[in-house]
Amino acid sequence: MSVHSCIGGVAYALPATTRSVAELALAGQLQSDPAVLEQFGFGTVHVAVAESPYELALRAARRLLEERAMDPESVDVLIWGGSPWTIAFAPGAARPNGAALHTTERFKYPATRLQYELGLSRAHVFGIDQLACTTLFAAVRLARALIGAGEARRVLCVSAEFFPGDAGREAIFNCTSDAACAVVVEGEGDRNRLVGAAQVTKGYYWDCDALRNEIVASYFPTSQHVIARVLAEAGWQAGDVDWVIPHNVSLRSWELLLRLARLPKARLWSANIARLGHTLAGDNFINLRDALAVGDVLPGEKLVLFSYGYGAHWTALAVEA
Repeated sequence: MSVHSCIGGVAYALPATTRSVAELALAGQLQSDPAVLEQFGFGTVHVAVAESPYELALRAARRLLEERAMDPESVDVLIWGGSPWTIAFAPGAARPNGAALHTTERFKYPATRLQYELGLSRAHVFGIDQLACTTLFAAVRLARALIGAGEARRVLCVSAEFFPGDAGREAIFNCTSDAACAVVVEGEGDRNRLVGAAQVTKGYYWDCDALRNEIVASYFPTSQHVIARVLAEAGWQAGDVDWVIPHNVSLRSWELLLRLARLPKARLWSANIARLGHTLAGDNFINLRDALAVGDVLPGEKLVLFSYGYGAHWTALAVEA
């Protein structure tokens, strides 16, 4: 990259309703013994009852613009991450024309609605889909590339995608939350510089249910490989990493991955695993915001953000705080 970009701010929004692991089990929304999930570090999750993904996305983006006192016209690009069918519907709500989307309803996209309602009159709009929990990583990487190419100076990335209300709250021993997250990537700034990125996609695993056991077997060696790749792009040694900012999956799995990755002084910022569970695409950036807010991450420290998404994608970012 000819121009260094940085994460200029993060904001997120959560539904008002929470459920404990025990409550999810009583509601039949877990596949595993709740005691096992609690041992893996999970406590409560946020569940959208009345809120739609779009409503939370708008709330998160507005919060970010307000906190940063950002002029909407300074945003050059808006990138939406997630399904395009999250425009207005709360989980379980009936669609105006029944179960199927009418032809013209398919063109009511959340990205263009966000551009209008946020007043981003200058912003070009992109949408990213089919990357599951790595969607926001991809949006940030695209933003970094646009800034590096001189095509933009400020890019707003927004993601919101919920589990359907009747789909349960567990994905391979992980409890899931509904959430929205907004990240602004800028071409100027001294903090949270993006200095490396890596992604591996293994399309062989496209059928997640049929290949569940094989995905589990591939998860750790591929994760280790991707972390090594992002360190190489950043020009870092394994001993340089101060923090791993994780996706909020099983704490047990993270303990294993850290041993395999051989990052001798890296600490895992895991405070949100019990409090929020796995918020799909938002985890790492929500955790980054909170880690900075409480003063755990200090200026100049070296961070690795890592996530996995069904489909199947492994991705990482190197960030210099």
